[in-house]
Amino acid sequence: MKLAWLTIDDAPTEDLLLRVDELNARGIRAIWFCLGELLEKYPEEAAYAVRSGHILGNHSYNHPAFSQLSLDEAKDQIERTERLLDGIYARAGVPRPVKLFRFPFLDDGGDGKREALQALLRDAGIEHAGFPGVTYDWWRREGHHERIDVGCTFDTWDWKLQGGKELLPELLARMDEREPEHGRGLNEAPGSNEVVMMHATVPMEAFRALLDKLRTKPLAFVPPVHLTVRIRQVDKADLPVVHPFQCDYLDRESADDWLRRVEANPGLYLAAFDGENIAGVCYGHPSRRSEGTAVLQGIAVNLDTAGPYARRGIGSRLLRAFERSCAARGFRRIGVGSADDPKVEAFYRKNGYVPVEIVAKDAECRELERVKIPAEEAERADERREALRRKTGAAEVNIIFGKELA
Repeated sequence: MKLAWLTIDDAPTEDLLLRVDELNARGIRAIWFCLGELLEKYPEEAAYAVRSGHILGNHSYNHPAFSQLSLDEAKDQIERTERLLDGIYARAGVPRPVKLFRFPFLDDGGDGKREALQALLRDAGIEHAGFPGVTYDWWRREGHHERIDVGCTFDTWDWKLQGGKELLPELLARMDEREPEHGRGLNEAPGSNEVVMMHATVPMEAFRALLDKLRTKPLAFVPPVHLTVRIRQVDKADLPVVHPFQCDYLDRESADDWLRRVEANPGLYLAAFDGENIAGVCYGHPSRRSEGTAVLQGIAVNLDTAGPYARRGIGSRLLRAFERSCAARGFRRIGVGSADDPKVEAFYRKNGYVPVEIVAKDAECRELERVKIPAEEAERADERREALRRKTGAAEVNIIFGKELA
């Protein structure tokens, strides 16, 4: 068996309650990618899905091809639907666990707009879905493992059934094909995990038939990690669990110092929990150098293979939660060091942070020189770091990243 996640586009619909009940009867919790215009039409149906343990994602306001939109039009499509989704979660009385997005027609803008649209998604707080174990070569070759928008490994082609169910036998037979490098790998187990795409608008009889066929495959449908891993503020009662984790992964400090940290900076120490198990932490404090700035001091995700939390988007979710907490407390920006680590730098860049300073330190961590990076030179940060390393002979040269909070 391999893991699978079910994603369903073009929700909500008038009969969404029935479709949700069909899934729950099969033990499946889905991500429903919703159109804003349909959220306005069927708000209670959408709230029912949330209360029933499903996730709602953003699928634009009215399903345009994003490659044909201006960036301002694209931004409006994303943000307008985000506001509606926030309203649905408030209506359902359920905290929104994650902000996910899928492009209509899987049209990510193409080479001309792809990066600009990814930046728009980051700015809107959209998060990486964090599906672990998707290992298809074509998936990585096309960059899906790094993009913020949600793709799919298997398209059921059920959109062909919206006018009727005549093609259903053909689509059911297609599920039996074995072409893993051409998007038809359901039958390969062991093999890559799967992100399956369906649509909420197909005839109900076909919807049931497709679900039943999927259940015959070597797939274990699991809830998205965002339903099982919860992020919350840490308090002193978390000392027995969070303090040892921090000491193992980040800063080693005494229990008394840890308690002082938590009490001195309310809301700036967050942890992700999977039930009673800790999945990650993120914490910081007010800057001593710049008023209105919070310093992100540490962030780590549990790498214990008994609870596979790595590469599931938990780090980015913790970072987003930290940003929201900082903004709520009146901070205008966040600063964070790179630890002279390319992987750490890539993580912050992916999450919308830009280089603002370079700091050279000696082997005893004493500061040798600090250089500000003007915004127009941010793209040359790596080049300037290496120049500073040569000039100072530093043991470590950190890039300081910053992000302005809305």
